[in-house]
Amino acid sequence: MLAEAVWSQKFAMSFDETTENPTGLPDTSAVSRHLLRTEQTQLALLMAAEKIFARDGFEAARIEEIAAEAGRTRGAFYANFENKADVFLALRNRMIRRRARALKDRITHLLPGETRTDAVLGYLMEQFSTPQEMLLQIEFKLFALRHPARLTELAKLHLDTLTQANRDELSELFPEGDHESVEVRRVSMAIEALMEGFSLNILFSPGLLTREYLNEMLPPFAARILSGKL
Repeated sequence: MLAEAVWSQKFAMSFDETTENPTGLPDTSAVSRHLLRTEQTQLALLMAAEKIFARDGFEAARIEEIAAEAGRTRGAFYANFENKADVFLALRNRMIRRRARALKDRITHLLPGETRTDAVLGYLMEQFSTPQEMLLQIEFKLFALRHPARLTELAKLHLDTLTQANRDELSELFPEGDHESVEVRRVSMAIEALMEGFSLNILFSPGLLTREYLNEMLPPFAARILSGKL
């Protein structure tokens, strides 16, 4: 959508603003400004929601607080998202894709003497410096567990989103057509379990789970899960 906005703006600039539009087409400069504002508002709301959900949890988070944190109105929220669940799921999708792109960049630009496994392990260790994303992921799963009627649907949605992100960004890590195999999904969930458990307990007992301790303890666990997969 942002690319469409930029293209529309360039298209509009090709006309002489001092003359009437001979084509009778809509004012594309106005359309592009509207699209750009919409993109900016959605991004601001998503960033605010990430902070509020991580701080208060999904159930306690209030739309008014999300809007206020984003510097927008309640009406602006509803102009872009149907409800809290809608923005929550949009945020999950954005986060998963952002992480997939970061991992792709990490394994694409290997350091001298570094293996692909080393790069993945390094990436996993780096995630502990941004615990808010892990908290949001945990909150998503807690939300699903608190609503058993939606658990199967939300678990499938999570795995489908993860699979699509892997297909789009990390295709070189998987054999052709293997993105949706049980083993790939099992490994993905095992890595998430490891990361979520450590992330939660790092925040709970930071004096015990120090960076030095994690550097020594975590790689063997992760390497065991990833063995033969990279």
